[in-house]
Amino acid sequence: MTLAGQVAWITGTSSGIGRAIADRFAHEGAAVLCSDVRPEADPRGFDSGPPTHERITAAGGRAAYVHCDVTDADQCDAALRACVEQFGRCDIHVANAGVAPAVRDLFATDDAGYERVIEINQNAVWRTCRAAAATMVAQGGGGRIIVLSSIAGLTGIDSGADYVMSKHAVMGLVRVMSRQLGPHGINVNAINPGYLRTAMNRESLDDPERTALLISEGSLPRLGEPDDIAGAAAFLASADASWVTGIALPVDGGYTAR
Repeated sequence: MTLAGQVAWITGTSSGIGRAIADRFAHEGAAVLCSDVRPEADPRGFDSGPPTHERITAAGGRAAYVHCDVTDADQCDAALRACVEQFGRCDIHVANAGVAPAVRDLFATDDAGYERVIEINQNAVWRTCRAAAATMVAQGGGGRIIVLSSIAGLTGIDSGADYVMSKHAVMGLVRVMSRQLGPHGINVNAINPGYLRTAMNRESLDDPERTALLISEGSLPRLGEPDDIAGAAAFLASADASWVTGIALPVDGGYTAR
């Protein structure tokens, strides 16, 4: 139980990556404050069973849920307060909530769609990370901040420009925060997932030819699973990563090795 005694606040926990990370952290002994716009899993995805926090508590772990729309600063602050009130502190923050619009041409992206992607994938990450960092500094004892970026934060994948821009932007945030928060013993890192079997990729996964293409672009003969990302997050949150900060960790089946 590498995270025994730790408290984690994770955004976007109802489905996919966030759900898997919450499960893994709880399995490793952490108390988890789950937050999302709804407790139930996205029906487009591959998750089943009760809400994440209920799964954790049913298995003997410690977890609670709070509604949090990450585009609302007040709700983000309320979620962090709930974490501290429920569990006493916040040692780990995982900024996972995000959106991945369908692949579209540069000229097919309107202002409203662009602004929504930037607000959720970029501005909200800055908002929750800043709040969590302030709490960690005030309480002392260091901490861990993990940002979910993407292979789109390392390359120019064939996706919407707004999505790629947002994922590159949070990589800059990770690097700056790692420099500024290091003296406080706070490690800040990014995970850059490749193509996973999640609700966000459902449109591509429903197309056998598209799925085969995505698999062929990696080195390993399969798509990723949320548990692959959860394992990387558990490492970055643990003492084993105590001298790891400011990095981009691709978990992509070899996509970026091309």
